[in-house]
Amino acid sequence: MSSFASTQDSIISVENGTAVIEAEHYSTQHKADTRRWIVFNSLSTSVHGLADSDTIHLEGASNNAYIELLPDTRTNHYEPLEHGVNFSAAPGKLAVLTYPVYFDAPGKYFVWTRAYSSGSEDNGLHIGLNNTWPSSGQRLQLCEGKNKWTWSSNQRRKDNHCGTPNTIWLDIPESGVHNLTLSMREDGFELDKIILTQDPDYKPEDAGPSETRYTPPPLSLKKTFLEVQEYSLILEAHQTFESIGDVPFYHDRRNSALGIDAREIQYRNVWATSQLKVPEKMWGKKASAQKTFKNVILVTLGEIDGESSYKVLLNDKEIGSFTNRETTTDYQENYFELGSLTLNPGDIITIQAKAVTNGKIPENGGTAYARGRWRGLVFQE
Repeated sequence: MSSFASTQDSIISVENGTAVIEAEHYSTQHKADTRRWIVFNSLSTSVHGLADSDTIHLEGASNNAYIELLPDTRTNHYEPLEHGVNFSAAPGKLAVLTYPVYFDAPGKYFVWTRAYSSGSEDNGLHIGLNNTWPSSGQRLQLCEGKNKWTWSSNQRRKDNHCGTPNTIWLDIPESGVHNLTLSMREDGFELDKIILTQDPDYKPEDAGPSETRYTPPPLSLKKTFLEVQEYSLILEAHQTFESIGDVPFYHDRRNSALGIDAREIQYRNVWATSQLKVPEKMWGKKASAQKTFKNVILVTLGEIDGESSYKVLLNDKEIGSFTNRETTTDYQENYFELGSLTLNPGDIITIQAKAVTNGKIPENGGTAYARGRWRGLVFQE
């Protein structure tokens, strides 16, 4: 048994220079064969099979839950101290917890913990960052406020075992997500909450503020390639293909596609052509690299005024021909599968389309024409 995960795995964020963490919301636990953190909440009982002289201390615990390092075999100074078993002077050796935290700004963050101590040998803890254990985070000590939930940011020193406030801190090197880590110093340590703050004068009171959970902004709704869920490469028509020949394509910006200007009579019912020369570094590999895809999909746009036809060619050899289905919804995506395809740098991919009419939509004394719109090629591995 070497790793344990809490029931809630998510990222904490810094808000107004302060991050607040419920101790039971750790992401992972490892190095837990000898001692491990146990979550206590309203569903817990005292029958957990691990040595523990304490009763459950839910009263006053934030979020009605906390964690404790068990088994607890050294409850007072007279019981045997076993290095690497019930005590660890070195950080990161036993019962390591991880809390991902999003920091919007680098700098010095003071660390406060809310803990419950009922004796002299259950009040020490180590604090680290990103699997490192700076000296400024070692030997957090809780002396005052026995038998009740108490805040501490004190570092134990040889000349002052109880330490002074704001002497436990971490230096965050850059903005972004960093892993706050905790590890055992003394077994039996009970932890309710953790606060990191850039304010040197800050001192939490009572249960402290609510947890600052990171909520990422919602993803923008997908507007193109709506049914494409799996892909390794998408070549958007207007960004990667060049119109050639006498019948040009134009960039239909509103619909993110290439189309034919069917207002020009000479552009109707004839093939418009666009090409792409496969570049040397399309796959991010050497120029000679060959690439095989399990499927390639041509994405076109259906139009109510005509069912345009399309051809796909590779090195002037036709590998697919398709016609849009009749539709009552303008600019609805159509997906035509070409199947497996092997490409080499320098290959020429050609897409052709026609502007046609189905004679159903009146326009300027005649009927409207579909413009042979197409959106791109999707490559699946």
